[in-house]
Amino acid sequence: MDINTTAQFAAAPDRVAAMMTDPQWWVDVYRRIGATTSNITPTENGISLDLALPAPHQVQKIVGETLAAHQDLTWEAPAADGSRTGELIINPKGMPARAVGHASLVADGPGSVVTYTGEFTISIPVVGKKLEKTAGPYLTRAFDVQQEAGNDYLAG
Repeated sequence: MDINTTAQFAAAPDRVAAMMTDPQWWVDVYRRIGATTSNITPTENGISLDLALPAPHQVQKIVGETLAAHQDLTWEAPAADGSRTGELIINPKGMPARAVGHASLVADGPGSVVTYTGEFTISIPVVGKKLEKTAGPYLTRAFDVQQEAGNDYLAG
């Protein structure tokens, strides 16, 4: 499944980058989708965390009632204009799945735009593609919530 999503924030790239490496922001993002976070670790150039959420019924036979995953978001050093590129990797635990995306953060008018592009795959013969389609709305919601949580964070 292809990932292609964009969020626009009313702040300069340096402030948005700081938000996206703030553990409390990620706690809020995942709380809004019904997940919990743990082991949130700011890294030299990003953030690493574990999350858990109620598993969709379609994957409960594989992972149980809770879907756990590990997420890493890393950013390159900012360019002269403040723009950045990065990488987002999400590895669900207990199933052969992975989301790998490229992130970009650029100035746009009075604010910034964050774009994720990449791919989410579930490597299970016969049903993998069907499960990817089932997971699509959950991934989309997680990215949409970043917009909502970001707007609240930056307004505060």
